[in-house]
Amino acid sequence: MTGLITIVLIIAAAMVATAYARKMQQGGFTKLELKQLQTRGVTGGIILVVLIVLASSIVSVPVGQRMVVYNLATRSFRKPLEPGFGLVLPLINERILYDVRTQDYTMSSIVQEGQVARADSIQVLSSDGLKMDLDITVLFHADPDGLNELHGSVGPSYIDRIIRPTVREAIRNEFAQYEATEAYSASRDLIQQKLIQKLKTLLADYDVVLQDDGVKLRNIALPPTVVAAIEDKKAAQQQAEQMVYVLDKECQEKERIKIEAEAQAERIKIVNDALAANPNYLNWLAIDKLNDNIELVISDGKTILNLDAMKSGN
Repeated sequence: MTGLITIVLIIAAAMVATAYARKMQQGGFTKLELKQLQTRGVTGGIILVVLIVLASSIVSVPVGQRMVVYNLATRSFRKPLEPGFGLVLPLINERILYDVRTQDYTMSSIVQEGQVARADSIQVLSSDGLKMDLDITVLFHADPDGLNELHGSVGPSYIDRIIRPTVREAIRNEFAQYEATEAYSASRDLIQQKLIQKLKTLLADYDVVLQDDGVKLRNIALPPTVVAAIEDKKAAQQQAEQMVYVLDKECQEKERIKIEAEAQAERIKIVNDALAANPNYLNWLAIDKLNDNIELVISDGKTILNLDAMKSGN
């Protein structure tokens, strides 16, 4: 808008200069014409000032942002402007744009990966006195309903003044409660969830909202000797779990053999009981096991049984 006004002013000045030069070639201005010209100049100047003020008062708020407006005369805030066009008088009003979309802040040991152009990982001490370097990313956004308070208490540099120191302090305090091996393995997810809850509370006091998954523990670097010890422990645990599996399978096999033996003993007992009750049961059992095509059987070496006849007789 300011650029358009500048162009209009240049064109108007060129037109006035051209008209003035033409009039001077015609013999100049009379006293009446000079007086009229002076009046028109004053009126035009006033109109021009009004146009400039109006043009400067028109503001544009991009999508995803809000504009905080602070009146320097009344020392008060108005409601932040939402995306679109608005009218805010210059000079007496301070106008600041705030991004209310989700932002990320990364602190990493890798140069140029985070917001700081150097290695910026967080060094913490575990409860057993070991140093750990953490790479972490936090996801947050300024609370649209609390922008006036955020601007009044902290200002646009709230990321450097609030986000960075608050996150680093909370992480150091939390990791100090765990041994290095716990933080590196079993308790990592638990620590991450506890950090999310703690930082949500701390940042809310400054009208900053942490996302529900707003803490990402991207890497935990331990001394090589500690990492080796942890890996050895994991290998030992896996071997122990494998041994438990093998023993369990052996116990199951032992139980299976025991059940089969008991079943076999029960079958033998049934046969013995049947023999005791009927001595011919063994002969019948032998016959029953013969091939279905055999029709004659010598029962005692002398007597021939005609099975087919016996069946017909039945």
